[in-house]
Amino acid sequence: MAAESPRWKRSVIALGLGLLLGLWLLPASPLWAQDQAIKLVVRGDDMGMTHSANEAFELAFNRGIITSGGLIVPSPWFEDAVRRCLEHPDWSAGIHLCVNAEWKNYRWRPVLPYNLVSSLVDKDGFFYPSAQAFLAAGPKSDEIEKELRAQIDRALACGLKPDYLDTHMDSLESKEEYLTIVRKLAKEYNLPVSGWCGEDREFFDIYNVAPEEKEKVLIEKLKSAKPGLYLLVVHPGLDTPEERALIDQNPDGLKNVYRYRSAEVRAITSPKVKKVINQRKIKLVSYRELKAERRAALN
Repeated sequence: MAAESPRWKRSVIALGLGLLLGLWLLPASPLWAQDQAIKLVVRGDDMGMTHSANEAFELAFNRGIITSGGLIVPSPWFEDAVRRCLEHPDWSAGIHLCVNAEWKNYRWRPVLPYNLVSSLVDKDGFFYPSAQAFLAAGPKSDEIEKELRAQIDRALACGLKPDYLDTHMDSLESKEEYLTIVRKLAKEYNLPVSGWCGEDREFFDIYNVAPEEKEKVLIEKLKSAKPGLYLLVVHPGLDTPEERALIDQNPDGLKNVYRYRSAEVRAITSPKVKKVINQRKIKLVSYRELKAERRAALN
């Protein structure tokens, strides 16, 4: 995810969606609300985006605190990401629903033939780089639904067993009619939607924190967190020529984004971070576990 929504916007969206989906996605008395534990979902976005990102996810899952990772199905390194997930069935994987390709000179097209979803693409058949460009093109809701469904179906056809859905960038959060599509697909495929499960996403937001401060800020937040369910969203990447070539075309996109992504990997694999988590007995949970808790609560 290249550009984050303003905090107030995400808070309002999360509150509204939580109320709308609460009866379906969550039990009346969530298991994670029945004790005084600090529970943290560490979600990684953009698996499959680059080879370096896939390497970073493998590092983060094997040596770090990441608990769930979302794949961009239309992206160039999706098949490699699926292979890694299938080789590591303990990883909790999700579908990072995507209608944007934000990188300069590094774009991707829809899963469907782009002539079938022509309102979602530019003249060359690529996804638009920003939410603003996406909305200006007048995307059709029926084409959005067809493409998102195709992304989920392709992941399933590859053998992936996703534990959740979430959305890439802001485009699908920009209108209620688009969110309705996400809700419809979540219900149809029986998948929770990250950020709509009662998590507090704002407290652990380190997206815009300077690279050299990410580990420090994360430790401070871990030390001060109160009981509850939290969500930390990270974007694993490495300092490689491939990632250094990435240029975000969003007006508010991060400059030298590789520095931020590699710093997040260092933070979530840091022994100091893991020490605080152990000292405070913070429970790291995945969307696979949250989904299973809901299923158990309904039985």
